[in-house]
Amino acid sequence: MTRVAATSPVTALTLAARTREAVMLIVLLSSGPFMALMFVVVAPVLSSLAAHFGHGRDGALIAQMIMTLPSIGVILGGPATGWLVERAGIRYTMFLSLIAYSVAGSLGMALDHLWLMFAMRFLLGSSAAGIATSTMAFIGQYYRDDTRQRILGYQSAAGAGSGLLALLAAGGMGEAAGWRAPFALYLLGAVVLMMALYSVPRAAPLAPQAKQGFAGLLPLWPVYLLIVLVFSAIFMSAVQLAFLLADEGITSPAVQSWVLATSSACSAAGAWAYGHVRPRLGSYGTFALCLGLLSGGLAAIGFGHGAVAAAVGSAIAGLGSGAAGPYVAGTLLDRAPAEVRGRAVGFMYTAIYLGDFANPLIVTPVRAWFGIHGAFIAVSAALAAGAIWATGRHILVSRPRVSS
Repeated sequence: MTRVAATSPVTALTLAARTREAVMLIVLLSSGPFMALMFVVVAPVLSSLAAHFGHGRDGALIAQMIMTLPSIGVILGGPATGWLVERAGIRYTMFLSLIAYSVAGSLGMALDHLWLMFAMRFLLGSSAAGIATSTMAFIGQYYRDDTRQRILGYQSAAGAGSGLLALLAAGGMGEAAGWRAPFALYLLGAVVLMMALYSVPRAAPLAPQAKQGFAGLLPLWPVYLLIVLVFSAIFMSAVQLAFLLADEGITSPAVQSWVLATSSACSAAGAWAYGHVRPRLGSYGTFALCLGLLSGGLAAIGFGHGAVAAAVGSAIAGLGSGAAGPYVAGTLLDRAPAEVRGRAVGFMYTAIYLGDFANPLIVTPVRAWFGIHGAFIAVSAALAAGAIWATGRHILVSRPRVSS
């Protein structure tokens, strides 16, 4: 009697391939969480950082610089890592960035010298840009159409969802073991590195023998301008909402945190839904929906009063911002020539954080003229105008052509 093997070689091979594909997908989705970890790890221990590094100086300012320095690393590191992706390859850039991220982040558990802490935080931001750029370039090279859009949506959703979990974890670790403990979360980069070594295949160069310099990026300037403007509006909740609540006498950190948490939770939902919405609405239709939700949410905040109205507005705006992230990424990947895709993606992250930086510069004079509620209403009106324009373009593009 012949005994049949429980698993055939073909089945085993298929299982191994599927396992490798699943692990690779986790690696590709990790860039969103790693970008979020730059900030949320230190957010619950800012006061302790201020006390430790202040030494009679302005400890609050020092703690805020420790928190925000990774943004400068992303702004400057995005183009540099984009260039590295094109010259050294996606895989090498990804591995190098994951190593640097783990080392620069986790050294916070041991560093006592302020300027070394500043340097490591800057390196953390640059390496996060490298992780994001390399994973985005990989998605652009290996996935197409609806599959690409879904993965971009899942990537943004993973970033928003993990940010909430990491914030809670960092707070608990800081409470239990002191301000150094949350920096251990950056060692997750080493875990993802092991997964990447196992699953990410060797890739062909993005653009062999291509030497276009920056000429290939010039046609993309409208996309970068769009990213700066859209993300400047997206950061209204993160940058300006606390001032609106304080203006209404709502100063409790607990109340403010749950209002902001509604935006993060709904942002994850919007990003998750993006990949399913984009194929049905098309490019302009999806863009109109993103802007419409952002406009509606900011209008609800501007016209409303109290924490509940702010939470409802934040939730609506969060849906729009969650979908807007993968939308601009997908648009850039669709339009960027393969030979400059690495640098194109790197500059995308520069544009995103320039939008963050530009928000107070744009909104402060508007607040001076119309007040904080008026500022939210003004930004909402600008977004509504953009949504109307995108809707018109969607109608024109979708209208069937009549043959003569």
